[in-house]
Amino acid sequence: MSNSMLESPIRCCLPEEEFLLAWDHELEEMHRYRGFALCFLPTHPSISRLMVALGIECEERLDSLLASAEGLGLGEKLRHRGLSPELQAELRREHFFVVDDGIARLTLAQVLLAACNSWQFYRLILDSCSSQELCVILRHFVDQKDNACRVLEEVQEFLG
Repeated sequence: MSNSMLESPIRCCLPEEEFLLAWDHELEEMHRYRGFALCFLPTHPSISRLMVALGIECEERLDSLLASAEGLGLGEKLRHRGLSPELQAELRREHFFVVDDGIARLTLAQVLLAACNSWQFYRLILDSCSSQELCVILRHFVDQKDNACRVLEEVQEFLG
C-alpha cells in the first residue's frame, strides 16, 4: 500500500460497509425528520408536513438501499438493523414542541444543518464508493439531499 493511501482521510470501504453506513445514516435521518414533524405540528403545520415528506423520502431511500443490497446478498443484514438504544434515547431527549417563531427559526436552522451534513455524508461516501450498484443510488441520494437543503433554505428565508 502506498504512503499516500495511508495518509488519505478517505479510505475505500467494502461494499457491505458502504451499504451499512448508508443504511444506518438514512435510518437515523428518517427518525430525526419524524421527530421534527412532531415538533413543528402545534404552531407550523406546513413545516410539519414538509418534515413528514422528507421522512417519507428517507423511507424510499431505505427501500432502494434494501433492494440493491438484496441483489448483492446483503439484504438480511440491512433488514435486521435498527437504531441503537443509545441513539433512540438521544432522539427522545431531543423532542420538544416549537411554540413561537423564534424557536421555529432556531429549530429550522438545526434541521438545515443536519440536512447539509447528510448531503456532505453522501458526497463523501459516493467519492469513495467501490460498489457500482451503490454509486448509482448514491448519485440520486446526493441530488435529493441537495434539493432538500434548497427547500429548507427557502423555508428559512420565509420565516425570516
